[in-house]
Amino acid sequence: MRSVPRLIVYFPLLLALGLSLSACVARLAPNYDKAIADGLVTASQQLMTHFAATSSGAAASSFAQRDATYSSIIGSLDALALQAKSRPTPKSSVGNKVNEYLAKRGITISDTGDVPSAVALEQISITLTKMRDVDKKQGVTAFEVAAFKGQVVIYLDQALTYENFLEREGL
Repeated sequence: MRSVPRLIVYFPLLLALGLSLSACVARLAPNYDKAIADGLVTASQQLMTHFAATSSGAAASSFAQRDATYSSIIGSLDALALQAKSRPTPKSSVGNKVNEYLAKRGITISDTGDVPSAVALEQISITLTKMRDVDKKQGVTAFEVAAFKGQVVIYLDQALTYENFLEREGL
């Protein structure tokens, strides 16, 4: 009787092992959350509307008319940042992939392991809080509004890019 080559005997076992390992799915990034993405869209609309309303400058004497808008937007941003941070985020190569993608667009983000969209949302909140404080104290000039808007747009782009990346990649 001829002996059967070992490869033929072990091939079905190796094939079964390979198929079972390829079926394993490991989470490499936080889950995409439509509520966060929708909240970002809403917040960006509110922010851009606020910047448009103050684009020619605003006097401190009329701050009371804008105070509720600041509070509403800042509160929404802080809630979104909290939601984004609360998603479990395993350490993985996906974070590196996202960072590489953002770097190609000229955007760098912290390498602390924090969720990039949460970090960006926190920075938007900080920036808008500074704008509110300046507006309350002395009003804001058109130049100041443009500077605050420029900073917010950078961080808003980071948050939207990250959340859209999660959606596109099916994460």
